[in-house]
Amino acid sequence: MESDRGQMFALEGVLAALVVLAGIAFALQATVLTPATSGGTESPVEGATLDSVLTTAVESGSLRDALVNDWDGGGFTSGGEGWYTNAYPSNDFGSALRQSLDETVTANVVVSHRTPSNGREQTRLVYNGVPGDGAVRASTVVTLYDRDVCSGACTPTARNQFFAADLDTSSSGQIYNVVEVEVVAWQG
Repeated sequence: MESDRGQMFALEGVLAALVVLAGIAFALQATVLTPATSGGTESPVEGATLDSVLTTAVESGSLRDALVNDWDGGGFTSGGEGWYTNAYPSNDFGSALRQSLDETVTANVVVSHRTPSNGREQTRLVYNGVPGDGAVRASTVVTLYDRDVCSGACTPTARNQFFAADLDTSSSGQIYNVVEVEVVAWQG
């Protein structure tokens, strides 16, 4: 009978271990893990806010003006590296960014444009480093016309001085280039 008793203790131990494991499994399923509880960072700004800033800037023309009027032939004005660092452009688009983003939010503004060989290049308008965790992105497309980029006739010199190439150089062509402007914001 002693051997039956040992088997009973072993079976009781196995059943107790199963009950403990079932309780742990239930507790893990009942716990909700969010990015904040796992150590992630909260988004510094809503994507809808960035979309709204870009949409308003396109509709008002301030984004086109920032791209065209701030370009000085070698970079965006006020930028030692050819782009703004630790500041936004001193125009309506820059003011909209300043008003929409908290002082603790860092942002980059990058302009992507097509090249004559159907490639893509990027030009920085605002650059403040590599985006951190939780970065929010928004982008929009802006069509630039010859009249925007070149006051008067678009001479080869004027074309060569602008950051984006004139993709339609025919005599009847009016579209200069189509660019994508992306704003990336993160907690700085």
